[in-house]
Amino acid sequence: MRQTRDVSPEEPARPVVRASDADREAVVTRLQTAVGEGRIDLDEFSQRVDTAYAATTTDELDGLLADLPTDATQARVEIVGETTTSSSPISTVFGDVKLTATDGVPERAGTVFGDVRIDLRGLRTAEDTVYLQLGTFFGDIEVIVSEGVAAQMEGWTCFGSRKIDLAAVPRLPGTPRVVVRGWTFFGDLKLRSLAPGESPSRWRAVMDRLAQRRLPPPPAL
Repeated sequence: MRQTRDVSPEEPARPVVRASDADREAVVTRLQTAVGEGRIDLDEFSQRVDTAYAATTTDELDGLLADLPTDATQARVEIVGETTTSSSPISTVFGDVKLTATDGVPERAGTVFGDVRIDLRGLRTAEDTVYLQLGTFFGDIEVIVSEGVAAQMEGWTCFGSRKIDLAAVPRLPGTPRVVVRGWTFFGDLKLRSLAPGESPSRWRAVMDRLAQRRLPPPPAL
């Protein structure tokens, strides 16, 4: 007796649903939460947000959240390694104050005969605004933020200069505003932004760019 194989009908294709502005904003909001939870970093967040705003279908938006928990309404929990500003001041004499966000960021820091340099590119905080009050005699003050982080500088210098060098890029949603209140006596006051991974040393940054350039191989003899 000849056997026959049952052939199940093909499942109908899933209809393509156009994404609305509200759908895109909902995805961006979930991505903001993911940054606060430490699930994605600022660089990946920026890439996904760009993709979300360019998405035309809900399937494209769903793909941006595929590796994130579906329950976005859960209570925010404390993140191990999260850094926020500290009320404890830092001061020194005949020495520099050099901090990164992973060291913990003080609200106030100062020195005499030294520099104050604070790199905030690794900062993760739930605060809307981060205030830094910095001062030095016979030294420079420099604060570095990530590209896309809003920052402003207030204060004065005596026998020094003020310089703000922030990249002209759209602000990253969900990032804090950094307000630097500083003063220097015989020193400069600087605020600048850098891309992730870029060396804060201008000389090192130049050397890195030169190293990335590859000269063409010599012609074969």
